[in-house]
Amino acid sequence: MHLILVRHAEASHADGRCIGHTDLPLSDRGRQSLATLVTADGPLADALRSPDGSPLDITVMSSDLLRARDTAAAIASAFALPLVIDARLREMNFGAWDGRNWHELEMTEGASLREWMAQWTQHAPPGGETVAALAARVDGVFDSIRGMPHDTVVVVSHAGWIRTALCTLRDIPFTKMFDIPVDHLSVTVVELQRPRGLGAMVG
Repeated sequence: MHLILVRHAEASHADGRCIGHTDLPLSDRGRQSLATLVTADGPLADALRSPDGSPLDITVMSSDLLRARDTAAAIASAFALPLVIDARLREMNFGAWDGRNWHELEMTEGASLREWMAQWTQHAPPGGETVAALAARVDGVFDSIRGMPHDTVVVVSHAGWIRTALCTLRDIPFTKMFDIPVDHLSVTVVELQRPRGLGAMVG
Protein backbone atom coordinates (compact mmCIF):
# COMPACT_ATOMS: atom_id res chain seq x y z
CA MET A 1 0.00 0.00 0.00
CA HIS A 2 1.31 3.44 -0.94
CA LEU A 3 0.65 6.80 0.66
CA ILE A 4 1.13 9.89 -1.45
CA LEU A 5 1.61 12.88 0.85
CA VAL A 6 0.71 16.20 -0.78
CA ARG A 7 0.99 19.59 0.86
CA HIS A 8 -1.81 21.97 -0.05
CA ALA A 9 -1.31 24.77 -2.56
CA GLU A 10 -0.27 28.23 -1.38
CA ALA A 11 -2.83 29.97 0.84
CA SER A 12 -3.71 33.66 0.70
CA HIS A 13 -2.53 36.14 3.36
CA ALA A 14 -0.32 33.55 5.09
CA ASP A 15 3.06 35.29 4.76
CA GLY A 16 4.58 36.20 8.11
CA ARG A 17 1.71 34.74 10.08
CA CYS A 18 1.40 31.80 12.45
CA ILE A 19 -1.02 29.61 10.51
CA GLY A 20 -2.30 26.38 12.00
CA HIS A 21 -6.06 25.92 12.29
CA THR A 22 -6.72 29.37 10.82
CA ASP A 23 -8.87 28.66 7.76
CA LEU A 24 -7.43 30.49 4.77
CA PRO A 25 -8.46 30.07 1.12
CA LEU A 26 -5.98 29.39 -1.65
CA SER A 27 -4.20 32.32 -3.23
CA ASP A 28 -4.48 33.01 -6.96
CA ARG A 29 -0.91 31.74 -7.39
CA GLY A 30 -1.80 28.64 -5.41
CA ARG A 31 -4.72 27.87 -7.72
CA GLN A 32 -2.53 28.35 -10.79
CA SER A 33 0.10 25.99 -9.39
CA LEU A 34 -2.58 23.46 -8.50
CA ALA A 35 -3.80 23.42 -12.10
CA THR A 36 -0.29 22.40 -13.14
CA LEU A 37 -0.08 19.64 -10.53
CA VAL A 38 -3.20 17.85 -11.73
CA THR A 39 -2.26 17.63 -15.41
CA ALA A 40 -2.05 14.19 -16.99
CA ASP A 41 1.74 14.41 -17.31
CA GLY A 42 2.42 16.06 -13.92
CA PRO A 43 4.29 14.60 -10.93
CA LEU A 44 1.11 13.47 -9.21
CA ALA A 45 -0.09 11.57 -12.26
CA ASP A 46 3.24 9.72 -12.32
CA ALA A 47 2.83 8.75 -8.67
CA LEU A 48 -0.67 7.43 -9.34
CA ARG A 49 0.46 5.02 -12.08
CA SER A 50 1.33 1.43 -11.24
CA PRO A 51 4.67 0.19 -12.62
CA ASP A 52 2.97 -2.45 -14.78
CA GLY A 53 0.14 -0.23 -15.96
CA SER A 54 -2.56 -2.13 -14.06
CA PRO A 55 -5.40 -0.08 -12.52
CA LEU A 56 -5.00 0.97 -8.89
CA ASP A 57 -7.66 1.32 -6.21
CA ILE A 58 -7.05 4.91 -5.05
CA THR A 59 -8.79 7.28 -2.66
CA VAL A 60 -8.00 10.82 -1.50
CA MET A 61 -8.03 11.92 2.15
CA SER A 62 -7.85 15.59 3.12
CA SER A 63 -7.72 17.94 6.04
CA ASP A 64 -11.00 19.80 6.46
CA LEU A 65 -9.28 23.19 6.30
CA LEU A 66 -10.14 25.11 3.15
CA ARG A 67 -6.62 25.35 1.69
CA ALA A 68 -6.22 21.57 1.86
CA ARG A 69 -9.82 20.71 1.02
CA ASP A 70 -9.80 22.76 -2.18
CA THR A 71 -6.45 21.23 -3.18
CA ALA A 72 -7.81 17.73 -2.56
CA ALA A 73 -11.06 18.45 -4.41
CA ALA A 74 -9.08 19.49 -7.50
CA ILE A 75 -7.03 16.27 -7.31
CA ALA A 76 -10.09 14.09 -6.82
CA SER A 77 -11.91 15.78 -9.71
CA ALA A 78 -8.96 15.64 -12.10
CA PHE A 79 -8.34 11.92 -11.56
CA ALA A 80 -11.95 10.84 -10.83
CA LEU A 81 -11.15 9.67 -7.30
CA PRO A 82 -13.31 9.52 -4.15
CA LEU A 83 -12.57 12.12 -1.47
CA VAL A 84 -12.71 11.67 2.31
CA ILE A 85 -12.43 14.69 4.64
CA ASP A 86 -10.74 14.05 8.00
CA ALA A 87 -10.08 16.78 10.59
CA ARG A 88 -7.20 14.72 12.03
CA LEU A 89 -5.21 15.86 8.98
CA ARG A 90 -5.24 19.48 10.15
CA GLU A 91 -2.08 21.47 10.75
CA MET A 92 -0.81 21.86 14.31
CA ASN A 93 -3.09 23.98 16.50
CA PHE A 94 -1.26 27.12 17.67
CA GLY A 95 -4.09 28.16 20.01
CA ALA A 96 -4.07 31.84 20.98
CA TRP A 97 -1.26 32.54 18.51
CA ASP A 98 -3.06 31.07 15.51
CA GLY A 99 -3.53 33.53 12.68
CA ARG A 100 -1.40 36.25 14.26
CA ASN A 101 1.69 37.88 12.79
CA TRP A 102 4.96 36.44 14.11
CA HIS A 103 6.47 39.92 14.49
CA GLU A 104 3.45 41.01 16.51
CA LEU A 105 3.83 37.96 18.73
CA GLU A 106 7.47 38.83 19.32
CA MET A 107 6.43 42.31 20.44
CA THR A 108 3.48 41.31 22.65
CA GLU A 109 4.20 37.73 23.72
CA GLY A 110 7.99 37.78 23.60
CA ALA A 111 8.78 35.88 26.80
CA SER A 112 6.15 33.20 26.19
CA LEU A 113 7.18 32.85 22.55
CA ARG A 114 10.87 32.50 23.40
CA GLU A 115 10.07 29.91 26.08
CA TRP A 116 8.05 27.87 23.59
CA MET A 117 10.67 28.15 20.85
CA ALA A 118 13.34 26.86 23.24
CA GLN A 119 11.34 23.66 23.90
CA TRP A 120 8.80 23.58 21.08
CA THR A 121 8.79 19.79 20.76
CA GLN A 122 7.64 19.43 24.37
CA HIS A 123 5.41 22.43 25.09
CA ALA A 124 2.25 23.78 23.48
CA PRO A 125 1.51 27.37 22.55
CA PRO A 126 -1.16 28.91 24.83
CA GLY A 127 -4.35 26.96 24.17
CA GLY A 128 -2.66 24.98 21.39
CA GLU A 129 -1.33 21.47 21.03
CA THR A 130 2.02 19.79 21.54
CA VAL A 131 4.00 17.96 18.89
CA ALA A 132 3.09 14.77 20.78
CA ALA A 133 -0.61 15.56 20.29
CA LEU A 134 -0.03 16.16 16.59
CA ALA A 135 1.92 12.89 16.37
CA ALA A 136 -1.00 11.09 18.02
CA ARG A 137 -3.29 12.43 15.28
CA VAL A 138 -0.83 11.20 12.66
CA ASP A 139 -0.75 7.74 14.24
CA GLY A 140 -4.55 7.65 14.33
CA VAL A 141 -4.74 8.40 10.61
CA PHE A 142 -2.18 5.69 9.86
CA ASP A 143 -4.25 3.19 11.86
CA SER A 144 -7.35 4.12 9.84
CA ILE A 145 -5.50 3.83 6.54
CA ARG A 146 -4.18 0.39 7.48
CA GLY A 147 -7.79 -0.78 7.59
CA MET A 148 -8.63 0.55 4.13
CA PRO A 149 -8.80 -1.78 1.13
CA HIS A 150 -7.12 0.64 -1.28
CA ASP A 151 -3.78 0.18 -3.05
CA THR A 152 -2.96 3.87 -2.74
CA VAL A 153 -4.17 6.74 -0.54
CA VAL A 154 -3.43 10.36 -1.45
CA VAL A 155 -3.17 12.36 1.78
CA VAL A 156 -3.56 16.12 1.35
CA SER A 157 -2.41 17.95 4.46
CA HIS A 158 -0.10 20.63 5.83
CA ALA A 159 3.65 21.08 6.27
CA GLY A 160 3.67 20.33 10.00
CA TRP A 161 1.47 17.25 9.65
CA ILE A 162 3.52 15.88 6.77
CA ARG A 163 6.84 16.50 8.54
CA THR A 164 5.50 14.76 11.65
CA ALA A 165 4.34 11.82 9.50
CA LEU A 166 7.73 11.51 7.80
CA CYS A 167 9.56 11.67 11.15
CA THR A 168 7.32 8.87 12.39
CA LEU A 169 7.79 6.75 9.28
CA ARG A 170 11.53 7.26 9.01
CA ASP A 171 12.36 7.27 12.73
CA ILE A 172 13.65 10.85 12.60
CA PRO A 173 13.66 12.86 15.86
CA PHE A 174 11.02 15.57 15.89
CA THR A 175 13.76 18.09 16.63
CA LYS A 176 15.00 17.44 13.07
CA MET A 177 11.65 17.83 11.31
CA PHE A 178 12.50 21.22 9.81
CA ASP A 179 15.37 19.60 7.95
CA ILE A 180 12.69 17.92 5.81
CA PRO A 181 11.66 20.15 2.89
CA VAL A 182 7.88 20.23 2.35
CA ASP A 183 7.04 22.81 -0.29
CA HIS A 184 3.54 23.72 -1.41
CA LEU A 185 2.18 20.92 -3.64
CA SER A 186 5.18 18.71 -2.92
CA VAL A 187 4.49 15.03 -3.66
CA THR A 188 6.14 12.47 -1.36
CA VAL A 189 5.52 8.73 -1.74
CA VAL A 190 5.83 6.44 1.27
CA GLU A 191 5.00 2.78 1.76
CA LEU A 192 2.66 1.43 4.40
CA GLN A 193 3.09 -2.27 5.16
CA ARG A 194 0.07 -4.26 6.26
CA PRO A 195 -0.01 -5.64 8.88
CA ARG A 196 3.67 -5.70 9.79
CA GLY A 197 4.27 -1.96 10.16
CA LEU A 198 5.68 1.00 8.34
CA GLY A 199 8.68 1.54 6.11
CA ALA A 200 9.73 4.43 3.95
CA MET A 201 10.72 4.58 0.34
CA VAL A 202 12.29 7.40 -1.59
CA GLY A 203 9.70 9.68 -3.11
